Amino acid sequence: METTNINSEDIKSASYDDVTHQLYIRFTNGDYYVYYDVIPIDYVGFLSTSDHSKYVRDRLTIKYDKRKLH
Repeated sequence: METTNINSEDIKSASYDDVTHQLYIRFTNGDYYVYYDVIPIDYVGFLSTSDHSKYVRDRLTIKYDKRKLH
């Protein structure tokens, strides 16, 4: 699982496990979340969007279960 640095005001990095379909997102404020059962097309969409925070807010958080990690 590779970590991709995200050039966003709110998001620092993301990692995607293509076996478990878990998306890990680290925010610039220190929060760290895992999103469960994320389909690959949504991960690709997240990487290719011009507004990562909006994509997380408008697509990922309403479609997938998530949990805050420590």
